[in-house]
Amino acid sequence: MVVGTKCPVIEGLTFLKGSPIVPGKDLGTVLVLELWATWCGPCVQSIPHLTEMQHKYKGKAVIIGCNTEGPHALDKVRRFVDSKGSAMDYTVAADTGGSIEQLMQAAGVRGIPHAFIVGADGTITHSGHPMDPAFDAQLQAACNAAVKPQVALPPITSSYEELMGLSVKELKAMLSERGIDMTGACEKGDLAKLVVEKASKVTYYR
Repeated sequence: MVVGTKCPVIEGLTFLKGSPIVPGKDLGTVLVLELWATWCGPCVQSIPHLTEMQHKYKGKAVIIGCNTEGPHALDKVRRFVDSKGSAMDYTVAADTGGSIEQLMQAAGVRGIPHAFIVGADGTITHSGHPMDPAFDAQLQAACNAAVKPQVALPPITSSYEELMGLSVKELKAMLSERGIDMTGACEKGDLAKLVVEKASKVTYYR
């Protein structure tokens, strides 16, 4: 778990809150792996901040609080998470397989809380304390880098007659992907006419 390297596949996590994710395998979303324990005062103090960050980057990043206390503490951790309710409003998992402990040793992490930011492409972009201002800045940067570029949908040059040779499904797909309102276009000819009027001279983006 070194900055600039790819996040290894992390399995053996028991998810207590939120949808299960396999870090290092499920790509396409920015991940925060925050290592914590119930007995760790600074970890508990960082919970409101992590909740705030999850709200701020909802739909752009997933924060996973990875508890490091092991399988024997699973019930205690579950009770702790349940007691926090919406105050701990992000994904929480317990390291019941020992993967996180091994990664901590490999990364030279000696204390918690500790957060890794994993970019949408699986590259580790930050390693450090979640309350460090650098954490916020790096999370913002990772989310910005994950924004997919818009795809241009060029004007449709087909004539009305050519469009009439297509199926209703194909005509609707042309209009739908461009966000063109089809209200009132009940017949095939209406759809073809709408394509000519709205999509023959304008480039749309999605």
